[in-house]
Amino acid sequence: MEHLKLTAKKREPGSKGKLAAMRREGGVPGIVYGPKSEPRLIEVKATDLRTLLPKRNHVIEMNLDGEVQNVMVKQVERDPIRRDALHIDFLRVDEVHPVIVTIPVISQGIPIGVKVQGGVFAIAKKSVKLKAKVQDIPESFVIDVSDMETGKTFYVRDLKFEKGVFVTPGRTALFGVGTGRKEDEAIAAAAATAAAAAPAAAATPAAAEGKDKAAPAAGAGGKSGGKPSK
Repeated sequence: MEHLKLTAKKREPGSKGKLAAMRREGGVPGIVYGPKSEPRLIEVKATDLRTLLPKRNHVIEMNLDGEVQNVMVKQVERDPIRRDALHIDFLRVDEVHPVIVTIPVISQGIPIGVKVQGGVFAIAKKSVKLKAKVQDIPESFVIDVSDMETGKTFYVRDLKFEKGVFVTPGRTALFGVGTGRKEDEAIAAAAATAAAAAPAAAATPAAAEGKDKAAPAAGAGGKSGGKPSK
């Protein structure tokens, strides 16, 4: 994947009013955390994030007051109505420690079970989680479903990826061709059952605005500092 670039600046912990003023002026509060260095509170420009956020799993070269470090977007807190970024978490990354990411799964083509056999194509899940080193992370998994017949289901275990491990259980259904509504519901139910049985993946939620909160970084190996308040 290509490396993206982002300029950030350090900031001090702020009250709700201070953070709201920052956003009105076009800034977005955030934090950088991960191996080998203490967490740092930062501010980035909302306009810079518009081109970065659609490329969620890319490595970003962040220039933080003259210090360059490689990071990835870990979590974005958004306004529930306008969908503007309210707070953003960045995880420091390197080429040694693997990270957990969410990768889109895209179906391509029209199944023979739909074209010839009168079946119905149903999508149960559009992405999978996997753990891999940043240089090995794929953009997406594109699956040709042209040969899929009625009654067939494609599972996570059917995906081919040798440079990491899937966090999403292999028995999770991704898509399939049913003969009617009951089969479509069965595919979705299989995905829901597998997801419910899966162990919870490590995650670091963004803290609510105006509250002090600390949490360790997740998703990369190695020692790291805790996540301070905003």
